[in-house]
Amino acid sequence: MNLSLKNPLNESNIIIVIDSLDGGGAEAQAIKLASGLKKENIKVSIFSLRSGGTLTKKAKNQNIEIIEGHFKSSRNIKSFIKGFLFLCKTIHSKKNVIVHTFLPFSNFVGSIAAIISGANYIITSRRGLIKLNYLKKKWRIFDKISNFLSNKIVVNAEAIIEEMLTLDSVNPNKVICIRNGINLEKFRIKNYDRNYIRSQFGLLESEFAWVKVANFSIIKGHKDLITSFKNLDPKYQAKLFLVGKDIGSLEELKTLVFECGLQDRIKFLGFREDIPEILLSMDGYICASHTEGFSNAILEAMASGLPIIATNVGGNSEIIKNKITGLLFKPKDKNEIINTMIKIMENNPLSEKLSKEALKTVNEKYSTKKMVESYIDIYKKALK
Repeated sequence: MNLSLKNPLNESNIIIVIDSLDGGGAEAQAIKLASGLKKENIKVSIFSLRSGGTLTKKAKNQNIEIIEGHFKSSRNIKSFIKGFLFLCKTIHSKKNVIVHTFLPFSNFVGSIAAIISGANYIITSRRGLIKLNYLKKKWRIFDKISNFLSNKIVVNAEAIIEEMLTLDSVNPNKVICIRNGINLEKFRIKNYDRNYIRSQFGLLESEFAWVKVANFSIIKGHKDLITSFKNLDPKYQAKLFLVGKDIGSLEELKTLVFECGLQDRIKFLGFREDIPEILLSMDGYICASHTEGFSNAILEAMASGLPIIATNVGGNSEIIKNKITGLLFKPKDKNEIINTMIKIMENNPLSEKLSKEALKTVNEKYSTKKMVESYIDIYKKALK
């Protein structure tokens, strides 16, 4: 249903402020939100503090207005001041403005710019747990400032609300949880040739292909997976495919794979745009993260009909009901990783049951449409 005929937001301007449009879960959600708002004839633009990024072209192809701030780094004072003033000017040039920021740096910069420029309403976001280095200690004060300046703080997992109330003493009426949404249609590919895609990855039908989609960062648990795979009995004919952008640990992980002699069993696919095609060709999904907010990757694995195993951290237990839509295990526990993988590989009825329930859940609860409708409801209340 198109909401535009009765939508008071038609005369408003939503400005989504985000660090960059490089590959990542928050960036993908920002683009989905902007695209959904455009379909409702709501004026929306994305202000990307840093220029470029792997998702910029994708956003522009959807006719989303992209404004680039040309920030180079927080240490480059000249570019910071110039970009900040440009953001202020952009906000000030529009009427009925709601500034909606997505990540720690853009929360801080965007909320201050919004106050200075007279924005009507400020929404900031918390998309991960502070624990385990979600925010460096020196950024905690900036995070508290943006919390104070915002009218509403949106999180994507109940676990984040609990943490914010405990550590930051945030007013609970200021915080709201809106789950991530995914485009389910992307996983209903016509004439999909699974055998062909598997052959491109050198996979035999007898081999069990595990996949993990996550940027290469210490907190994502790639090391745990690699060392666990070393101890997995070769009789299972298991392979592991790692998909994501490097943000600091890729070379170290490649070295570890080489040292473990796993070059033939673990493959690095890098950043990819064809995630649905990859997931649909796999046999199981694994999340070994040490911390998570609300994982887009897990939602996409559910939409692909894969059996999922994941660490019992953050929002993972909100998405996955243990032994119903997936299996949860302790983070950093290599024995549990192996044993949980084996449960899936040895028990086809269990695997099929988990996959079926996960697919049903994601279709009922986690569509992009539901997410966009939830944000529109916040925006409407903001301008009353």
